[in-house]
Amino acid sequence: MKLRLRSDNLCITKMQHSKRLEGSTAKGAFVPESVSWAQLEAGDFEVRFGFLYAGPLTLSLKRYNLGFQSEADIRPDTSLVSIVADRRTQARSFGITIDESHLFASGKAVGVSSLGPASFYSASIDLPELAAGFSDVPDTIALLEDAHCTALWNDPLNASRFRAFMDNLFLHGQGADGPLPRRAVYGTLIPLIGTALDRLHKRVIEPSKCLDRRVRAVRTCIAYMREHVDDTITLLDLSRVSKMRSRSLINAFAAVTGFSPMDYLRRLRLNGVRDALRRGNKQTRIIDVAADWGFWHMGHFTRCYRALFGEAPSRTLSNS
Repeated sequence: MKLRLRSDNLCITKMQHSKRLEGSTAKGAFVPESVSWAQLEAGDFEVRFGFLYAGPLTLSLKRYNLGFQSEADIRPDTSLVSIVADRRTQARSFGITIDESHLFASGKAVGVSSLGPASFYSASIDLPELAAGFSDVPDTIALLEDAHCTALWNDPLNASRFRAFMDNLFLHGQGADGPLPRRAVYGTLIPLIGTALDRLHKRVIEPSKCLDRRVRAVRTCIAYMREHVDDTITLLDLSRVSKMRSRSLINAFAAVTGFSPMDYLRRLRLNGVRDALRRGNKQTRIIDVAADWGFWHMGHFTRCYRALFGEAPSRTLSNS
């Protein structure tokens, strides 16, 4: 995103777009090699995004046109606070349903999936820069104390305030009374985020033991899927590694991802093929890439690929 600076004012002039989720990652917010994602809904995936840098804060708006799933580790000395940007978003964070009344904060990792188009606002906080520049500010001291927590909590009032401020920045390119100086951006958001985090201990939504077990089982299975992409994986294999009965595992995947284990595996592998084809060259053979990702029947593979991405594998390769 291009930022036009006039008298230290921030104005958003253009949103960018990418066919790959990692292309929308804010610089410095996540550990690059930890970012993993998969397109879960059929169609031509695209994410539109914009960033605004204001002192110790990196603010972002991301709009996804299709259902997806993503996980990433947050860099050390960084904290992230996120909210749903519009009411139409149907999403889950580590298996827990979230809506416009929730705030999510983490200093460790993020995991989110959506059931369709979704939009999110986020504020990434550089903790050393925050501490160095505002160490004598009570709001900053309180924020730093809670910055490394991982929590999802229901706080309609502060979620609404956070969203309204971000709406003015990203949708209108200014504050309520006109273009905002960078100091006004972080000077307003730091107290707001600090107030919200101060309330999280009273409002935190703890996952039930059942849901927590389901999330752990699903994450274990997804890790196993990624490590054995070219092997024949069965429901029995996933049951063994997750230490969960097959029927319970099917229910866990449905609750956490919205798909059955084998349906999720197929989507994960198809995403892997597409990423490899996008990085291909004249020597790349589709049949070899498909086999590397566990597809042995080319007719079935091509039909599944076209159904999910709306184009043939050869088209993806030719555009690489």
